[in-house]
Amino acid sequence: MKKLTAVLVVLCLGLCITQTAFAAAQSIVINGTAAEIPADMGEIIEQDDRTFVPIRFVSEAMNKTVKYDDNLSAALILDGADMYIIQEGSTNIYKISDTGSTAVTPMDTSAFIKQYDVGGRMYIPIRFLAEAFGYVVGWDEATQTVTIDSQPAQ
Repeated sequence: MKKLTAVLVVLCLGLCITQTAFAAAQSIVINGTAAEIPADMGEIIEQDDRTFVPIRFVSEAMNKTVKYDDNLSAALILDGADMYIIQEGSTNIYKISDTGSTAVTPMDTSAFIKQYDVGGRMYIPIRFLAEAFGYVVGWDEATQTVTIDSQPAQ
């Protein structure tokens, strides 16, 4: 009888304890257009309550040119005369303008590379990348969608 009571108490406690669940992004919308990540370019990753995305895919979806420097282990993102540098393991995004001035945008987590069958993909929290480019980032809880807009909502 004591064993049965103990088991019932443990089960009841297990049912009463609630877990905190973080929302996972299901989709990304950039300037009103759904941005689907092709399977060969990576995936949306939820980590540490952040939405990580492949740098190349999202940058190209925002009309940027992306190159990868193996020697630096860094993504080089070209936006007109400006260049952004994101190094693997770094917690900063560096912006070098055509005038030679440098701006640093700190992140509270570091970029990382996820290995796939062929090569790897560098990931970064989507908010930091989009905001470094001057975009406005939002979250639609109902649809689990990250929204990115080049202009603030009117």
